[in-house]
Amino acid sequence: MKRPAILSVEAGEHCVASQEAVREPQLFKLKSGDILLTYHVQADAHFAERRGLRSSDGGSTWMTEPRRAHREQAIGEDTHGTVLAFDIYTFERKPGEYVGSYFKSEDGGVTFTGPHESVIFINSVVSGEYPTPDQFPSKDHPMRHFYQPLPQYYEPTVAKSSRRTGFVFWRYLLEAEGRWLATMYGKFHGDSFYRTILVASEDCGKTWTFVNTIADVRCGVPGEGFDEPVLCKVADGSLLCIMRRGGGLPLAQCRSTDGGQTWSPPELLAAHGVDPDLYLMSNGVLACTFGRPGMHIMFSPDGCGYSWGYRMEIGTWLSSTYMGITEIEKGKLLLVYDKVKADADGRQPGNCHVGATTLTLKI
Repeated sequence: MKRPAILSVEAGEHCVASQEAVREPQLFKLKSGDILLTYHVQADAHFAERRGLRSSDGGSTWMTEPRRAHREQAIGEDTHGTVLAFDIYTFERKPGEYVGSYFKSEDGGVTFTGPHESVIFINSVVSGEYPTPDQFPSKDHPMRHFYQPLPQYYEPTVAKSSRRTGFVFWRYLLEAEGRWLATMYGKFHGDSFYRTILVASEDCGKTWTFVNTIADVRCGVPGEGFDEPVLCKVADGSLLCIMRRGGGLPLAQCRSTDGGQTWSPPELLAAHGVDPDLYLMSNGVLACTFGRPGMHIMFSPDGCGYSWGYRMEIGTWLSSTYMGITEIEKGKLLLVYDKVKADADGRQPGNCHVGATTLTLKI
């Protein structure tokens, strides 16, 4: 297969997509062509709320999307137009059994029902009890701003399980050979660092079972382990997972050529930071965003991530550096990011916005 040669990447004008948003935007393009944009409307904290917008014109205009999960963090669509949108959190019902929630659309994302209960079966998980307000750190503690009372959305789930949290969902869900695949991250007993795992569902998200660990760390190496994964089926049919290891540290990627049953050892990339995003473009090029420090995008002309290059800086302004990408026409990406006002507190609504720009590849 002939690899496309990227001659240049042309950036479009920057515009504001949402003044309501605080940080961490994500994009998902439905098969209908509609684009869903979700983002935090609270500071970086446990159980931060996310809301969303929808665009039917490639990101030129946005309309408010009906609220689904409290913190929608993982979404996917199968070949039949069924869309699943999962809340990030799971709660322990009993050892090895965790309860989560999701919304479901059977009309290609036009309407959703939910929340529905999902049960995830994973053994050996380190589950931590989320504290009640009287157990929060003191007001002068440096970690205090991460804590808030458990939102009402989770009360029905907690009532049937516990306040003990488990592995979390992240980014995308994929359909592969009639089953759904999802990446999650957390810790097993004995882990000092995060690991990323693959789970699979044979019943459209109602139940999930552990497939395998994608990447873990069992020795003292720099970083926090492997977390914030993004999963993509790439040009040669293999599954590629790229993961965070910590701000300023190299990202890592693992590959599966057998549908997720086994994974290659982690390969460190010449890209750094948090929350990578992946998108396989219709021209065969694979794009990957990354950042902290700075915001960047790089491309793999082979469409598979065997080689990366053509790195471009998006911006250097104050930001969470969490970004989202999707293709709006052949060779043209829509990219969203958050931006904090100069000399402002980025944890406060009103001091931030989600912006958007386009990137056009010339090949």
